[in-house]
Parts: sequence; structure tokens; C-alpha cells
Amino acid sequence: MSSTNGMMSKSKGFVAGGIIILLLILLPLQKTIGSNYVVSLFFVLFIYITLSQSWNLLGGYTGQFNIGLAAYFGSGALIFSLLSSGGISYYLAMLAGGIGAALLACIIGIPTLRLKGIYFGIGTLALAEALRITVSSLWPTSTLVPPEYFERYSMKEMYYLSLALAVLTVATVYRVVNSKKGLALRAIRDEEEAARASGVSPAQHKIMVFMLSSFLIGLAGGVYSYQQGIITPSHQFMPEWTFGPLVAACIGGLGTITGPLLGSIIFVLLQELFSQTLGKVHFIITGMFFIIVVLFLPKGLVQSGIPLRRFLSGLISRKSKSNI
Repeated sequence: MSSTNGMMSKSKGFVAGGIIILLLILLPLQKTIGSNYVVSLFFVLFIYITLSQSWNLLGGYTGQFNIGLAAYFGSGALIFSLLSSGGISYYLAMLAGGIGAALLACIIGIPTLRLKGIYFGIGTLALAEALRITVSSLWPTSTLVPPEYFERYSMKEMYYLSLALAVLTVATVYRVVNSKKGLALRAIRDEEEAARASGVSPAQHKIMVFMLSSFLIGLAGGVYSYQQGIITPSHQFMPEWTFGPLVAACIGGLGTITGPLLGSIIFVLLQELFSQTLGKVHFIITGMFFIIVVLFLPKGLVQSGIPLRRFLSGLISRKSKSNI
């Protein structure tokens, strides 16, 4: 009976997801709501969904808190910009950016994945900062794409490209975590020694997930660079490309598929709302919101949904009884 209910809930989830994707495909075609502002806002949202979901695969499901995400995002953006400015097809340059980010993850992952807990996070952050400083010194000025790029520029193309990448990322993460490898990843996260004793190779699985996560992040960097038409290495390698997706994933809930989706929506909306009204102070407001969520809903909004609903329903019932 429980398996039947599980299959029905999955089917409902697929149907709901398909309807949402269809509506998102039709959105730019609607003149009333498909303005350049709305389309560009959704573009940013799709980039954050890709980044937070990719980070969640490593941090939420494997327990490896990579705080150097900006290194792979910036690498994908830089490789795309250099190759496309050299005449390589834009889409091939994006693919190369993803592959380059995955290779970088393999090189970095071999020494850093031996570290445990907070030491792994500090190690990835240190390497990302070292890479940012190196790249900024090698490419101190902005890198432009060819002039013909601006002749064929289309915000709708960028929208659909980022949407396709977000859907690909969510589908990939879903496929991985609902396979035997997903069970192995959760076993490594919960108790690495027990997983090793049961025949799971933690090192092999960590490297595999690290490379897959970085490949998707590198693709996002390429798509972002394609949309911008210009890359400034000192910006694309900034820590904000690490902490923004991390905050989004934590707000929604780690170790879930829907958590990074919900967290990205909230994060992007808060950023957009407060940046227009409060300027740079919006970083403080977003940080305070993140702290509140972590303190009162440590599992994120998605996993804390049932306790939160129970708390609110209990509060309402007590209030109604007091009124009587």
C-alpha cells in the first residue's frame, strides 16, 4: 500500500513539474508578463537553481560542504569567454567550460576530499580564493565575446537556455539520488566508516559527485557569461557565487530536491526586492533572514514544513479557543 502511495505521489510530482515547465516555456511569449525585466529575473533564478541544486548534490546528499563553488562557476565562464572570443561555437564553448570545471574538481578533489568536516570547507575556500587571485592577475581586464554576438543577441534565447540547464540539473540530481549511487551517497553522509564496511568506496563516490556537481556549475558559468557578453574574472570568481547558492539551498532544505528550488526563489526575490529599496544593505537583510531560518528551522523550509504547519495550526486553535 505504501509503495502504491509513493508511486502516486511521484506521478503527481511529475505532472506538477511538467505543468510548471510548460508554463515557464510559455511565459516569454506572453506580452503582458513576458517583459525583458521579468525574463531577465527568471534567467537569474534559473542560474541560482542550477548552482544551488548542484551544490546540494555534494553538500546535502554526500555531506561534503564545498565552499569553493565560485572557482568552478568562474572557470566555466572564463573558458567560455576565451573560446568564444577565439571563434569557437558558443554551445561548444559552454560544454568546454563544464568539462574544464569538472577536470578542475578532479584535480582539487584528490587532495581536499581527504579532509573531513569543516577542514574540507576551509580547504575548498582557500583554493578558490587562490584561483581567484591568480586569474585576476592573469586577466586583469574584462574579456569580450566577438562583436557579432551583439547582432544576434536575444534575451529569450538566454531564458530558454538557462531554463533548459535548470531542468537538466534538477533531473540529473533526481536521477542520481534515486539510484543505488544515491543510497551510497547518503550512507557516506550519515556514517562514512559504516558505508566503507558495507563495500561502498567513499573516495570514488565523492570524486564522482564532485566532478558531476562542478560540471553543472561550469555549464552555468558558461551560460551566465553568454548572457552577459563580457566576463570580468574578478567578479565571476567572487565568493558571492559560492555563498548565494549555499544560502538558497540551506533556506529551502539540504538533502531534498524541492529545497533548493524553493530556497532559490526566496533568495532571488529577496535580493531583487531589497537591492532596489535598500541598496547594498540588502546583503545584511538577506543574511539576517538566513540566520533566522537556520536558528528556528534548521532543516530548511521544506523539511520543516510539517512541524511548522502543526505549530501554526496549534496556534490558531489556541487562539480560537481563547476567543470562545
